[in-house]
Order: sequence, then structure tokens, then C-alpha cells
Amino acid sequence: MHLEQLNLTYHLAEDRILLRIGFSVKDAEQEKQQIQIFITRRMLQRLWPILMEAIASHMRLNRPETAFASDELVNYEHQKAVDAIKESGNFGKSFESDKRKPLHGAQPLLLETIKFHLKANAPLWMQFITHKGEMVDLKLETGLLHGFCKLLIDAEKASEWGLDISLPKIEEISVPAHLLN
Repeated sequence: MHLEQLNLTYHLAEDRILLRIGFSVKDAEQEKQQIQIFITRRMLQRLWPILMEAIASHMRLNRPETAFASDELVNYEHQKAVDAIKESGNFGKSFESDKRKPLHGAQPLLLETIKFHLKANAPLWMQFITHKGEMVDLKLETGLLHGFCKLLIDAEKASEWGLDISLPKIEEISVPAHLLN
């Protein structure tokens, strides 16, 4: 299956964020599929700092020269990726849920754990583990990863959970101490 669409939406009745992952199919006769996962406030509160560290670590793996400026570069890469997605019009596209069959039934899975797998020159691999032990793997290239972060930020704002998740601001980034000989 090939990732075609990502969507994060706050559901007031559930007080959860719904992550929908849509997949394309090779055969036009085949029905498109989707996976639906609920993210709770508690999970997002725990996920966000780890996600930010995973992104920075992933960047350091792929570009070792960025080790001391990783927060600033993460912010720069994020803005660049989000701007590219906006320019292509992808943030404005509606998720095609009516054209997709849920792989795990009508009820979304409930997220319990996320594992991150980092490897040089490879997409960031997130493994979503549900309360029933089901696993959903999502591998995101840098641009999609930052788009995912933007969608998470927007969904959290819509939820009014008050977590105020965001990327590190340039002025909050500390400059590491250097030794001079």
C-alpha cells in the first residue's frame, strides 16, 4: 500500500483527535483503504516532545554537520516543508473518507504507544500500537513528516486542550558552549 492522504481532525463527541491514513491502490477496480486511529490528549502530551526529539535526531543522522544547530534547522525545515505543501494545495484537499474502506472496521483504533525507529538515509518510521496490541507502521519522508506535525498542531488548537504544541522558536534555542584553544 502506498500512502496517499493523511488527515487529523478533532472530534468533540469523543474528545479525541482522529488520525486517518488513506492508501492508494494499484488496481482501479480495488477499493481504496484507510486506517483510523484515535489520539487522546494524554497521548499527544507525551508524544509531542518525543516526536520533536525524534525529528532532531533523524536530522542529525542524515546531516551530521547540523548537530549543534538542530533545533533551528528543524524549524527552518518545517517551515520550508509546510510552505511547499501549501503551495501544492494539499492542505486544502478534503480527505476522501467516503471513497475508502476502513481496514480495522468502522470504529477507530485507540492509540496506546508509539515507537520511533531512526535510520540514516531513510524516512522516519513511526509504529503506532493500539490498546489491543495492533500495530500500524507509518514511514514519513521529511516533507510529509513536517506536514504531519502541522496537522497535529492545528488539530490540538481546534481541540482547545491547552497543550500549545509548537516547534521550538528560534529565540528559545540555546547556543551550545564551545571550547576554544
